[in-house]
Amino acid sequence: MSDFDVLIINVYLLAIFMNLIKTKTIIQIYRLFKLLVVLLFVFVVYTIIKDGIPVLEFLFKGIPLVLLLIVSVQTEVILVLKKLGFSGTAFFSNTLEDTIKIELIKSVDYLSSKKIGALITFEKTNSLDEYVSTSYPINAALNSELLSTIFFPNTPLHDGAVIVRSNNIICAGAYFPPTERLDIPKQLGSRHRAAIGISEVTDSLTIVVSEQTGFISVAFNGYLDLDINKESLLTYLEKHLQN
Repeated sequence: MSDFDVLIINVYLLAIFMNLIKTKTIIQIYRLFKLLVVLLFVFVVYTIIKDGIPVLEFLFKGIPLVLLLIVSVQTEVILVLKKLGFSGTAFFSNTLEDTIKIELIKSVDYLSSKKIGALITFEKTNSLDEYVSTSYPINAALNSELLSTIFFPNTPLHDGAVIVRSNNIICAGAYFPPTERLDIPKQLGSRHRAAIGISEVTDSLTIVVSEQTGFISVAFNGYLDLDINKESLLTYLEKHLQN
């Protein structure tokens, strides 16, 4: 095995490890690993140029690495494209930054552990202004402390939904029409029915935390995925809100 092969393998392992720890570490450590991956990739490119690695060998070993790198730093890539002016399409609607995703998961994990009910809806291409207009305006960047405080029991806004648009909590105390489906399990309460209801009439994604069980669920496109873990929640965010 050549030194180049060892270098490629190390970059692969570091990139995979970085994605695995995303929900399990503080943002500063995650950013450090992301920087290391990028620096190692730059070193790979330098090695290819310096040592004259054959093009076919690079294509065979390096293209998957390029794809993995893009996945690892996709938020930064999208933000750069936005700054270059490529932001006028639905492709960039409500893109969540990594810091926001980590803050969100931190808050949802806390609410789940304390069995505090919550309803968090992310606007995509379908406007939620109809529901924003009848709720309480917030207009603040999403962070775990604010989100957890809004849903604290017996506060004025804890029963309604929070609506998130472009990394910001734009309102709280929003109410959605519940689903009229008859096949919903009876043990699911009004939050779950509202989450399904809004997902049936818009392309939004809604996170539900049950106050009875603490279970985390996600509603999208009329479907409710019950009792998911943090890793599955992150997958939903990156699949439906990263583009």
